[in-house]
Amino acid sequence: MQPVSGVSIKGEMTAGEDITFEGTFEGSIDLPQHHFVAGKNARVNASVSAKTVSVDGHIDGHIAADVVDIRPTAVVSGSIVSPKLSVIEGASVNASINTERARAAGSVAKHRATPQK
Repeated sequence: MQPVSGVSIKGEMTAGEDITFEGTFEGSIDLPQHHFVAGKNARVNASVSAKTVSVDGHIDGHIAADVVDIRPTAVVSGSIVSPKLSVIEGASVNASINTERARAAGSVAKHRATPQK
């Protein structure tokens, strides 16, 4: 995973690999099968969707992921939808958190993927 730093981006980010971001971003981030890391210098104002999201910096917006890891230096505000969430002491979180909706969505997706007889 190569860190991206010292940049300011407005728009949509998609990638076919894990991303560690250290700049300023505004828009949407979509990494459905990959890991997004908002590094200590990240200032993200976006809707973030990824398999896993780890936050060391700032995210203001909506986070949807299978796993969300909020680390001690993180500042998160907005909303989080994830069946698995960890918040490490020292982190600042001012967000609505929904783990049940994430579980329900996963169950529906799993049911839809099952072939019907």
